[in-house]
Amino acid sequence: MNQKEFDAIYPKELNPIQHKVLDMWLQGKSEEAIATSLYVTKPDVRHHISEICKLFGFKNKAGERFRQRHKLIPLFAKYQPDLVSDQLKATCGISPDNPEQVELYYVERGCEDKCYDKILENGALIRIKAPQKMGKSLLVDKILARASQEGYKIAILSFEEADSEVLGDYRKLLQWLCVTLGELLELENKLREHWDDTLGGINPNVTKYLERYLFKDFSQPLVLVLEKVDLVFEQASFNVDFCRLLRGWNDAAKRNDRRSAIWQKIRLIVVHATEVYSSLDINSSPLAGVGLTVPLPDFTPEKVQQLAGQYRHNWLSKDDIQQLMLMFGGYPYLVQTAFAYLQTPQSSLTKLLEISPTEQSPFINHLRELLGKLKLCPELANVYREVVTKNQPISLETHQIFKLESMGLVRVEHNDCFPRCDLYRQYFSVRL
Repeated sequence: MNQKEFDAIYPKELNPIQHKVLDMWLQGKSEEAIATSLYVTKPDVRHHISEICKLFGFKNKAGERFRQRHKLIPLFAKYQPDLVSDQLKATCGISPDNPEQVELYYVERGCEDKCYDKILENGALIRIKAPQKMGKSLLVDKILARASQEGYKIAILSFEEADSEVLGDYRKLLQWLCVTLGELLELENKLREHWDDTLGGINPNVTKYLERYLFKDFSQPLVLVLEKVDLVFEQASFNVDFCRLLRGWNDAAKRNDRRSAIWQKIRLIVVHATEVYSSLDINSSPLAGVGLTVPLPDFTPEKVQQLAGQYRHNWLSKDDIQQLMLMFGGYPYLVQTAFAYLQTPQSSLTKLLEISPTEQSPFINHLRELLGKLKLCPELANVYREVVTKNQPISLETHQIFKLESMGLVRVEHNDCFPRCDLYRQYFSVRL
């Protein structure tokens, strides 16, 4: 497709506010930030995004607005490269130095077939856990593709979309869940009609709203994806109650009664960043032993070699792969981005390894983002400085491990923490 062909498919029907929404969305801004900037509400922003996607010819399926941006990015990265943020380019496997689309390959890690089988079970629950940028969303997309083949409905709800005020209040959070899920299913808000505080708790109200309204007339299964659930697990005052809620839905599907017929149609995918949460030990919580738990490990050298072949980097020797493993630790995001960089002109493995920990790094936006997050929490920054500067494993407090592991900054063995990879050791030992 050339520029003329791109101009031909670019929707001329976009109004001025939709142009602004599109620009900010492709810069990676959240719906909340867009709403604040344009003096509109978050539902207004969601409506505009849905309309934009329709104009580009994308189907407006429930939950798809969380995915559609990645369909638009390659188009704009090629024909309007200044519009798309480097972070989003990297997320889609697009090198900032050469804004041509590079396919983001998925490398199977032995859990996929179990997921495909599980999603077909009545009342299935799949819990996908891994630090940031490990391929959780790619795995979810593959599971959803399997579910779509069966004609299942799909709704993707991310807790990252909830305001901080909502995240800290359990009642507000679950009411937000009910309303947002209704929007995804294209059902009007009837929370006021169904919410009854005399029921004796928040969880019963949510379950009642889903059973008696949102899920009442389903004729086919619904795959409900809950993303960024670690944001809820961090809330010490109610994280156990939330686990009880999810456990209750799963248990309801197993009973032979009127309610079970509703919950058997629900397939739940819970996606979260790590295993350790503030005051919550998931292994002794109400979710212990429920459903299928899917950890996503780092790539092995064999998987990195396999990925190199998919990127047509067959020239990489076993020694080259070992150098990549040392620098990037098999971290899927870093390895994918490294291979995308190696497809750009005048690149080489030697140059990549040389510039990776510097300000000329192809990962620089990612590194600066992590550095910024660390500096917002001086205690965490001091702890991580110890991790990257000492030549021995460090034992940390549980909440410190949670934060660093969920950011993808450390590798944890028992209670000991190591730098996730040599890239992080070199970059952060200098800047912290």
